[in-house]
Formats: sequence, structure tokens, C-alpha cells
Amino acid sequence: MELQDRRSAGLGSELAVALLSGAIFVLAHFRALINPFILNDDARQQIYWMQQWQDPGLFRGDFLTDYARHYVTWGVKGLYWLASWGVPPLYFSKLLPGLLFIFLAVCLFRIGTSLSDRRLAWMMVAVFWLMPFFLDNLAGGLARAFAAPLLALFWLGWLEKRPWVMAAALLLQALFIPYIFMVAALAAMLAWLLARFGQDNPPPFPAKLAHIFLLALGAVLVLGMNLQFSAAGYGPLVSVREMVNQPEFYAHGRYAILPEPSLLWELISPMEFIPLFREWGPMAGALSCVVLLVLVVAGARQPGWAPWLRLKSAGYLALASLLVYFLARLLLLKLFVPDRYLMYTLNLFYCLFLALGLQAALRVTRWPRQLAILALVVAAGLGAWRLEGVGLKDYSAYRTLYAALAATNKDVLIAGHPNLMDTVPTFARRRAFATYELAQPWSRNYWAKLKPRLHDLFQAYYAADPQEVIAFCRKYGIAFLIVDDRHFTPAFLKGGYFLFPGDQPHVPGVSPGLAERLYCPFFAPFDDQIRHVTAGRNNFALLSDQGFHTLTVDQHVRLVDMRPWLTPKP
Repeated sequence: MELQDRRSAGLGSELAVALLSGAIFVLAHFRALINPFILNDDARQQIYWMQQWQDPGLFRGDFLTDYARHYVTWGVKGLYWLASWGVPPLYFSKLLPGLLFIFLAVCLFRIGTSLSDRRLAWMMVAVFWLMPFFLDNLAGGLARAFAAPLLALFWLGWLEKRPWVMAAALLLQALFIPYIFMVAALAAMLAWLLARFGQDNPPPFPAKLAHIFLLALGAVLVLGMNLQFSAAGYGPLVSVREMVNQPEFYAHGRYAILPEPSLLWELISPMEFIPLFREWGPMAGALSCVVLLVLVVAGARQPGWAPWLRLKSAGYLALASLLVYFLARLLLLKLFVPDRYLMYTLNLFYCLFLALGLQAALRVTRWPRQLAILALVVAAGLGAWRLEGVGLKDYSAYRTLYAALAATNKDVLIAGHPNLMDTVPTFARRRAFATYELAQPWSRNYWAKLKPRLHDLFQAYYAADPQEVIAFCRKYGIAFLIVDDRHFTPAFLKGGYFLFPGDQPHVPGVSPGLAERLYCPFFAPFDDQIRHVTAGRNNFALLSDQGFHTLTVDQHVRLVDMRPWLTPKP
């Protein structure tokens, strides 16, 4: 009877965790749930093309779309395909993070219970609610959204000695987020090897021949995913030698991979986002950081503040993360970006040790039940406030443009500045010639095709001679050009970071937190190309030539119909 009562209490607590977490997510992402133009920025490269499952006429024969389709993991594609039978993919990308947010909260609660008791479990959940890192990575429902939940599920199975839960987590990791599979699988194998040499007790997994088979199956799935990407003609990923002295891989490039950050930086950088109230300014953030630090240190001074014996599994996960991280640095990009192997385990452990320290510091005082409940409600409210809009951007500034483009034929190819073009396939559902998000130089064969396209695009976009624009459109079959006059201003061409769409501190009616910050006029080396093309002049064919058929979309944006020029006149 007592065991049954404990189980009932546990289920009741988990239900409360799920309900509170669901409420926090809805409040934090409410605007995205009601506004079709608010979503995660990376959804524009990974999710947009899935709309063709509900409308097969979209994106047919599109070069960018085929690339995007190949680098989305099998598990993500399969899940979205199933969901597309009832929910539009873009909207599902807003619902899925909420389900994963709830699932991760319940996993953390059970981890806390397994390590200590329900007090630690609730403290872990409260800390989780107040850490933006998790929702920021869950937003968009992309492959990375599964990293923390599936890592937590694997660790929970280990703590509860449930090998089939660990096996299920590993297979899901292999399908949805392969680099987390590498961390979890290596952690399990390290524990198994030490047990074989008599240095530790054997882990729950692997313990049977079937477990070894499942590990091998996961490895085959990960390897197969990498091979099919290269087989499609887009890989392999570039080597370190190929990246050196190539500006697209440095500070102002597409992704600042070089120089590599130090391990110390990787370990301490997440702390920047942990302090409460940092949104109110550096002083508020620093003060809350000091208070947190005092409480955690005070808790750490308490005897038995951490259940070290039960944290052996965490040690294996930490060791595996470090080993794969260093291997990824040695084989830079061959095993993806190195910090991915650290960031999820690191933030998971920060959540745990913050909760342990706070729990130990507060243990000296007995909290009445009503006060403890009130503290949880306050934590949930602060979490909803702090997480508002985390991981989201508002792209409604060009809604009139999307409407104009949606009225065109589905097969037309549209070109414009890539910073603007990201949202065209997403919201106008039309093919784009080149976009920022899909301008990825780390895929060797793909970049060999895309880089010349970007060069030709900027030559034509900023050309003084209309014939150069016409020749470009004929070469690539561009039916429409989108022209935003803000891309031709001296400030924009000079360079720097601008908020989307780039003409004011922030878009009216849009929270600054939902505005996208972009490097302009474009990432290196194209910024130098643009400055060279435009140097010493202010006349541009796309702004001044009267021979082009132009539709004014709003005060800044015009749509140039190039179809009459695609066939040379006899």
C-alpha cells in the first residue's frame, strides 16, 4: 500500500510538472502560435520544403531544396511526414518544441528523484524553466531539438537501471540527432569496458548480445546518413586545410569556425545566459549571478550535498563528451562542429548542479508546503516571462511581398538579396535562387556550385548596366527579382550588423527580442565583392532603369518581372 501511494504521488507530481511546463511554453511562445510569420530562424532552411508534402507542385527540381532535404536527419523527416497528414509542417514546427519541452521537464524531474528525492526533482525543473538554453535549442522542432530530451532519456534509463529505455534512446538519437548518439554510445561502452576490467560495476546497457546488436544498428544508421549526403553529390564536408585562409570560415564568414575557441571558453560561455534578470541589464544580471553563486557555494559546503556515488553515470557522459569533442577538433567538421558534443551535456549538468547547490542551501530551513508551492508558481511565472520569444524571430515585415509572390506560378525562380530571400520559400512558397541560411560553405561539392551563383547574383543586383541584369536572368532562368532599396544605402554597403529588415532599430510592433540581426552587406568574401562593385557610384540599374516591368510592393520593396527578357528578341 505504501509503495502504491508513493507511485501515485510520483505520477501526480509528474502530471503537475507536465501541466506547468506546458503552460510556460504556451505563454512563452504564444505569439508564434497565433502569428504565422513568427518562427525559428533555422526552420527556413530545414522545414520549409516539407510543405511540398501537402502541395506536390512546390519546389519541383529546385537545387536548394534538394540539398536541404538531404541534410535533415531521417527521424526528423519521418516524424514531420507523419504529422503532415494532419498539421502543416511549419505549424508543427511550433507545436513540437512544446511537446519536447514537457517531455524534457518530466525526464529531469525523474532524474532528480532517482538521484535524491522529489525536492531535488522540483528544484531541477525550476532551474530548467529559468534556463533559456533549452527552449532556444528546442525552438523550431529541428534535429537539435531532440538533443537534450534524448540525452536526458538515456541518462534516466541508466539511473533507473532500465536497459531497454537506454536502447530506445540510443536508436532515437541515431535517427534524430547522430552526434548525441556518439556521446551516449561511447559513455555506455566506457562503463562496460571498465566493468570488464573489474574497475566498476557493469552498466545496465550493454548487458546482452541484443544490446550490442542495437548499438551496431545505431552506428550503421549514423554512418548511412552521412554516406547518403555525400552520395547525393553535396558532400563531403571540407577539411581544415580547405578552410584555412578562406574568409567564409572566419569572424565575418558564414560560420566562424576558425580560429577554434579554447576548451575553457566552451566550458564557461554557457554561464552568460544563466543569470536571472540579465534581460534588465548587466547590473541586474551580475547581481542575480552573485546571489546564485552565494547560494550554490553555501549549498556545496553542506555535508552530502551531492550524491556522488549515483553520479557515476554523469561522469561517463562527461568523459565521453570530452573525448568526442577533442576527436571532433582533430577531425574538424568531419564529425560536425566540436562544441555540439559538449553543449548539451554541459547545460544538463549545470542544471543539475545549480539545483543541487540551491537545494542544499535551502535545506537548513523548513519550508511550509504552501510556501514551497508558492515558490514553484513564482518560478514558473518567471520562467514564462524569461522564455518569452526565446528561439523565435518575426518575419512579418515582408508579408505584402509574400502575398505578391504567392500569386505567381509555382515553378518560377526568384532572386534577390539572400538575407531577404530566406523567407521567400518559407512564406511565399516559391523557389529561391540563393538564400543566406542555405549558403553553407562547409559542404564541398554543394559550395562549388553555389559560390559562383552568389557571385553572379551580387554582380547583377548591384550592376549599373541593365544588360548585365538581363544576362544574369537569362543565364539562370530568373523570372522575378526582388529589390529592396535599403540594400543600396551607403550605411548598408559600408557594412556591419543590421536588424531585419535593416532600416531602423527594430520593426514597429515587433519586440526587439524577435528581430533578426544580420551581417551586411553579406558574409565574407562577398562583402568585399559588393563594396568593390559599388565603389564610387550611386547609380544602380534595378533602382533607375525605366525599361524593367516593376510592381511596387511597399515603400521600400519592388518586384521586377524579368519574364519578358528571358527569351532573346529576334
